[in-house]
This record gives sequence, C-alpha cells and structure tokens, in this order.
Amino acid sequence: MPLDEAFFVVFNSCVIMDRRGSKDRRPSAPKRSHYERSNRSEFREESLVIYGRHPVLEALRKGLVQEIEIHDAAHGSVIKEIEREAAHHSVPCFRRTFESEADSGTRQGVRAQINPVVARSDLLEFTDELNLSAAPLLLMLDGIEDPHNFGAILRSAYVVGVSGVVIRSRRQAPLTNTVFKTSAGAAALIPIFEVPNLEHVLRLLKPKGWWAISTVMDDSAIDYHDCDWNRPTILIMGAEGKGVSDLLVKRSDDLISIPMHDRLDSLNVSVAAGILLFEAFNLKLTQKGK
Repeated sequence: MPLDEAFFVVFNSCVIMDRRGSKDRRPSAPKRSHYERSNRSEFREESLVIYGRHPVLEALRKGLVQEIEIHDAAHGSVIKEIEREAAHHSVPCFRRTFESEADSGTRQGVRAQINPVVARSDLLEFTDELNLSAAPLLLMLDGIEDPHNFGAILRSAYVVGVSGVVIRSRRQAPLTNTVFKTSAGAAALIPIFEVPNLEHVLRLLKPKGWWAISTVMDDSAIDYHDCDWNRPTILIMGAEGKGVSDLLVKRSDDLISIPMHDRLDSLNVSVAAGILLFEAFNLKLTQKGK
C-alpha cells in the first residue's frame, strides 16, 4: 500500500435511519444487489470503521467487512475493485453523499464497518506457511503496556509489510478501542498473535531458520545499520524503562541499538520501532534495486 494513503478508525455512536426515518440498528439488505444508492446516516452504534480505498479493499479480501459506504463522487479503478469484491463476498455496498469531510473521514470517499478483531493463536501454523527465502520479518513485543505506543507500533509494522506481530498474554496492552484508533486501522489488517510465553516461541522458531534480534541500550550491541536484515528475522522490542527481558536477550542471536547524538535514557518505544522497521524495509527495497 502506498505510504501516502492515510487511513483512519473511528467509533460511532449513531443508529441507522432508514428512508422512512425510523430507527433500526441493522440496515435491510438490498433485494437485488449488494450495491445501491442511499442517504442513510451513520453506521450502527459503536461500530468499528476504517477509511481509505486500499485499507477497505484489503479488509474486504480478509473477510472483515460487514458493510461499505462510498461517496457519490468517488470513482476509479480501486472503487470498481471494491464494488466487485463486495459483490463477491455478499457485503452490502451503498452509495451516499457524505455531508462533510469530517463525516467521510477522508477525501478518498470510502469507509467500511468491520468485524471486531482479536489476537490469533495459530502462530506456528502461520510461520510454517511463510516463504523464508523472502526474509520475512516478525515483530515481537515484550510487554508494551501503553495502548498508544502499541497502536503506533502496529501502524508502522503494517505500513512496512511486517508479516506478523507477536505479543504475550500477560502484562501487555490488549486490543482496545484506543489501540485500534491509534493504529489508524492497522490493528484490523496485520496478523497479531498472542502467546503465553515469548521465550518458548524463540525456542520453537529458531531451529526452523529464524534469527532473533533484541533491541537494547548496551555498549556491546551493534549499530542497527550493521544488522543483516536479509534473513527470516524476529525483531524484539521491550517496554520503555524495562526493555527486553534478560531471558529473551539471552536467547537472541544479535543485540542492536540505535546510536543517538545526545544519549537520553531511551527513545519512545514506538519511535524506536519505527526507525528499525523502516531500516529493514529500506534495505529490502535497496536489494530489489528500487
């Protein structure tokens, strides 16, 4: 997805109004088509909504979308693809006029109500299906308890194409509304796996060819620019203050750090994650000659 295509998440508290003005929490399905014009008001109460053409299209392909609204003036190849995918997945798709930019949330003129998203538990099956020769990147979060940091990290991870994010089941920010909103929709689109023991994951994946890298503030760590990102990598980020746990550091193959002009205690963890993820992303682009 192009980096300049922003997308957002909002939580609405309005109910649906049909054309007769009566309140109904669920819009009636179109009789002949999943695509029609409508002047209905907002999506149903407390719905999770994502905005933007490519995010909506990807959410459709993942089977997450319940309903779509497209601005009357929105056209183009991606809009046509959204309409085709909506019909293919039997997802209601409505044309309407957004009253304002605040109402539409984006100049791209597309929004979708999506299903609630929960963390997955099939990490081993998922990694077995990845092409290791393509040097996939997993992001492991060791106790990120601030939901804003968690959401910001998910946003960066999705944009650079991280294969999946691994979190632990305890002492970790859960997938709350705040996380979804801060992630700008990425929490609904990137695979997130919850496991009881992060160290156990390393013991299972490393023999399969994965390389574990912990981010630390330590003089023995190498500069992140000198890290070899061209291999199946598990990048481990720890919470601010606590950092990566000693057990995960011990299990790591490399320790890396971010050099700073004027060293403070540490960078914000979401900022540090963004720096490292984009370094890995840029290296892959360079190797592909882009």
